[in-house]
Order: sequence, then C-alpha cells, then structure tokens
Amino acid sequence: MSKPNVGIVVRKSLRDRILSDWDLEKLESFANVTINDEDRDIVDEEAAEFLNGMDGAMTSWNSGDLSPAILEGVPTLKIWAYGAGTVKGKICDEAWEKDIVVTSAAPAIADDVAELTMGFMTMGLRRVFSHSRAMREGEKKPDKTESRSLYRRTIGVISASQVGQRVMRLLRPYQTRILLYDPFVTPERAEEFGAELADLETIAREAEVVTVHAPKLDATYHLWDETHFKLMRDDCVFINTSRGANIDEAALIAELQKGRFSAFLDVTDPEPPAMDSPLRRLPNVVLTPHCAGLQSYRIGALVVEELRRFFANEDQLFQVKRELLDRLA
Repeated sequence: MSKPNVGIVVRKSLRDRILSDWDLEKLESFANVTINDEDRDIVDEEAAEFLNGMDGAMTSWNSGDLSPAILEGVPTLKIWAYGAGTVKGKICDEAWEKDIVVTSAAPAIADDVAELTMGFMTMGLRRVFSHSRAMREGEKKPDKTESRSLYRRTIGVISASQVGQRVMRLLRPYQTRILLYDPFVTPERAEEFGAELADLETIAREAEVVTVHAPKLDATYHLWDETHFKLMRDDCVFINTSRGANIDEAALIAELQKGRFSAFLDVTDPEPPAMDSPLRRLPNVVLTPHCAGLQSYRIGALVVEELRRFFANEDQLFQVKRELLDRLA
C-alpha cells in the first residue's frame, strides 16, 4: 500500500520550534513528506502550488488559512492539520462542505497555558513578586505572614474550556475547593472535574484565586465586570490567560489601584496595553506578553499523531467540527 503525501507548509524557523526531529521521523515513517524549507509563510495560490497532489497538510500560525484557492488547487486534499490554536475564520465554507477533516493543536497549547496558570497561582498566593520587590528596595526581612499555600484554597475557574479542564486536573493534588462557572456544564460533569458549579457572584465573593479561561465570544465580552471585581476578596489573586476582552479592564484597573488584590495578566484589551496604561506601572500587577501558549514540540507531536490516526483510518482525537465553532475559543 502506497504512503499518503503530506506537505508541511510551516516556515522553517517556526517548524524548528514546533516539530522535533523525532516527530518528523515518525511522520516520514507513514507518509511521503514535502517540506517548505524557506523561512517565509506561503499562502493561497502559492500554498496550493506547494501542496499540489497532497493528501494532507500540516500548517501553523500565518499559514493556517484553508482558502478557496487552496481547495481548488489541491483537489486531493483530505486533512488540514493546524499546528496552532483556534481555526475560527481560517477554514472556508467550501472546505467544511467538502467534509475535509480539520484538526487543531489547541489541546497541546492548552497544556502550556494551564502550566503557567498554576505558576501564577502559586506565585500570587505566596506573594513572590511583592517579596522580591521589597528585597530589592532594601527591606531586610519582608513580612511573610500573608504568604499562602495552594493547599485547600478556594479556586474560582471561569469556563471548563480545554485550559480550564487542565487547570482543574492539575489542582487535584492540592485538595482545593473548585468553584466552576460554565453554563454548558452539568452538575454531574462538574463533579467529574472535582468542582461544584457556582454563579459568578459567588465565585467573586468566595474564591481566593479567580482564573479566567473562557473563549472569546459575544457572550463572554466583559463576562467578569465591575460588579465582580468589587465583590472580590481583598487578598484575591486574579488571573487571565484567556482573552483580554473577557474582562472589564477599566473596572479591574480601578480596583487594582486600591491595592486590594493582585492580578496576573497574560492578555489585555487592547493587546499589547497602551504604553501609558496603569497596568504597566501598578505594583500589584504582573504582565506577560501573551506567552502562556508556547510554540513547543507538543504541537508537532499532536499534529503528527492526528495525521497518523487519519491515514490509519482511526478516529481523530482533536477534530474540529463546524457545528461547535460557536462555543470554541
């Protein structure tokens, strides 16, 4: 039986960061592989020419649009394996109608986001950055009495998204009480996550850590707003590694300026924040440049395994279905 043909559209510098030699060898063991050796993105007609005769494609950031030009130029195409996050707005209607299989590496990225979220929780509860700042500013022995362990704390998780589910899984050894807000989750499903369902107001009042993992949807715009920020505990740690528009940033800044709680923000709205934004100067804010989701070998490993499963006639683990797009990040 002849091997399928797979084209790797990803530019060289990015490919080197997301596809290990081991996974490339694995891909070559079951497919004839053609690689874009140029360090530039190829799209539309040029991508169609590159993928001529291919059965499958591995794509990633800046090369992930399955356009009508590609669809028309590559009639043999059966699977579009996107080595990045969301595929929203990247897949043309004709591709969905032709039932081309689309997969996403969002779950691999979710692992990295969840890891950093856990780090933010620990650093926030233990007041790592405020202690470090005090030491730099000459304080001989900063007060450690307000430092807290993650063990048996009350954690508010906003959305049982792919990241949210991973965060809840990572919290299990700490015997935390998890309050989950997600209108699509049943009480029985929440119990499987080790959580109890709660409304946003309850989470705001009771959680010692609030971490936001909701997708960016019309329904989630400013999901966490002024009401919730005002209800939050004075010692709370607030984390957003999802999308900046999911929270009311002006309301957040107003409460942070009171010094009531701390915030760890990997995303803002707009992004990056304006140079004169108070978020850049407030001592109780840690800002990172939307780096929670890494360009790591996890991505390539997931993509290659999805391609292997497809050509072995096995079910996809991470196929994206058109009818679920409205609920996905």
